[in-house]
Amino acid sequence: MNQVISKAVILAAGMGLRLKELGKDMPKGFIRLGDRPIIEHSLRSLIACGIRDIMIVTGHKGEYYENLKETYPEISTVENSKFAETGTMCSLGCARGFVDADFILLESDLIYDPVAITGLLNAPHNDCLLLSGTTNAGDEVYVGAVENRMTGISKNRDHIKNSIGEYVGIAKISKQLYDRLLQVADPNLKLSYDMECMAQIASEHPIYLLRMEGLHWAEIDDLAQLTRAQKVWERIKAT
Repeated sequence: MNQVISKAVILAAGMGLRLKELGKDMPKGFIRLGDRPIIEHSLRSLIACGIRDIMIVTGHKGEYYENLKETYPEISTVENSKFAETGTMCSLGCARGFVDADFILLESDLIYDPVAITGLLNAPHNDCLLLSGTTNAGDEVYVGAVENRMTGISKNRDHIKNSIGEYVGIAKISKQLYDRLLQVADPNLKLSYDMECMAQIASEHPIYLLRMEGLHWAEIDDLAQLTRAQKVWERIKAT
């Protein structure tokens, strides 16, 4: 049975190198869209959905996230001290002392319609990736499936059979799946949690998919994606 989820983990250790000077000055989560940084848009969406315990895994310019605690008592932080040389699975592993139940996992460089969170929380499966339709945003992550179970995930579409959408960077993760991901990753600190670790175990541990056609969302990895995100934000505000 689906349990009530009250926890979230936000991966926020990345260096934002493709954002050039903007990425040097601050972490990607502190890019402003509208009247506040995008990380605060995520926090407000999570809290509005009943998520009251939020772990942010920091790294580059982590002091920015430490300062957020004054405004958001729901936040705790843990540092990936090896953020410059490790992958997202290492950051996710840094939250092992926090993860004692199912949780929402997301990345700090996202802007999205809050229905993304409610949709995942209401999805019938304990392990579920959120997908959208085609975005043409650049740097897409394609997901293949058979009977709504993930069979592959890659940035190279030619590597994916039966691609049904693009991974948004938000997921619902069970404690069981989290523990399995840790086993697969150990001791390789450079792996990604999705395209390497999840891809490796998808045949043995069912990972389901929620595709939300027409979802307004964007990630911000480079300046072109920032321009697109500004337009997406205007659409989100209008809904």
